[in-house]
Amino acid sequence: MAIPPRLSKILFLVLVASTNAAPPAVPLETGAPAAGVFSIYFENDLFAGTDQRYTNGTRLSWTSANLKKYGDDPTFGGLTGNCDNISLLGDGSFSRNVVFSIGQNMFTPSDTIRTDLITDDRPYAGWLYAGLGLIWKNETVRNSLILNLGVVGPWSYAQETQRLIHEARDIAVPRGWNNQLGNEVGAALAWEIMWRIRDKSEGGWDWDLLPFAGVTVGNVAINARLGTELRLGWNLPDDFGTAAISDASSTSTPVENSKAKHWQDNLGIHVFGRAEGRAVARDIFLDGNTFESSHSVTKEPLVADLAAGLSINWRNTKLSYAYLYRSREFKGQGDAQIFGSLSLTLNF
Repeated sequence: MAIPPRLSKILFLVLVASTNAAPPAVPLETGAPAAGVFSIYFENDLFAGTDQRYTNGTRLSWTSANLKKYGDDPTFGGLTGNCDNISLLGDGSFSRNVVFSIGQNMFTPSDTIRTDLITDDRPYAGWLYAGLGLIWKNETVRNSLILNLGVVGPWSYAQETQRLIHEARDIAVPRGWNNQLGNEVGAALAWEIMWRIRDKSEGGWDWDLLPFAGVTVGNVAINARLGTELRLGWNLPDDFGTAAISDASSTSTPVENSKAKHWQDNLGIHVFGRAEGRAVARDIFLDGNTFESSHSVTKEPLVADLAAGLSINWRNTKLSYAYLYRSREFKGQGDAQIFGSLSLTLNF
């Protein structure tokens, strides 16, 4: 089916407009945020002084307030309400959230000055997407099911975005985007479960452990993952940690439970460490286009991420920064990659 080349741009603008016009959700509890949680994510290798491989990721995410039913959400409830009676997506003992996100990722080889196809390095590629998902959780466990739909290739506008940023910073513009992956509509359905093992204190010095597991399927990615996050600090926020951008990650989704520690504490600060291992069966940004011939490299079947960071929460706002190490993702990659991840979360 032929898709107009400007579809991705039009879709992006429509989704932004619909998000800004969203009315407040119906909260599960008195005193819970009336409009939900809004998060801004920015990841870039400039924090490590490089400009290569996974070179940039940005995402805006909104999560509804806690809901009794998915259908209570006034923005997407007409669609997500069809899931209210599916027992696998949480029963009455769980609070529920609807998640919406838009984002863009970009990838380049190490040498961005060359204009020819660099056959032994990763392809130029972009990914522009929108995600809609469901969360069901309680104090000790959170489930996420998120469907990301988007476009790979020139329709992702990754080349234009990178050129704009480089020109604004007076940095040489990468010259090999003519070799990027071809246009392709992409989908990734991701499920993740996270547990929260925590200290029972209601404030002061505290810790928690957040082990998780998940899978992703689709033409964009097929993988399975295991990991955990450890947090230690003063007045930990009442949420499920600080994840990097991924198919299954969402906003920090506060528990908003009367038995949990409160976001309303004036000041909190903590350090965190996160480790994740992935078994990778498909990665379109390394394997190349699904339905046509394109540049590709031989991916590594096992990839690991290690992160260390600092997070500050003030009332209903959390600012986090993490430094991430990612092991080699394809055969012949010279070294592992390091990049930074910055996120701001606002609870309304």
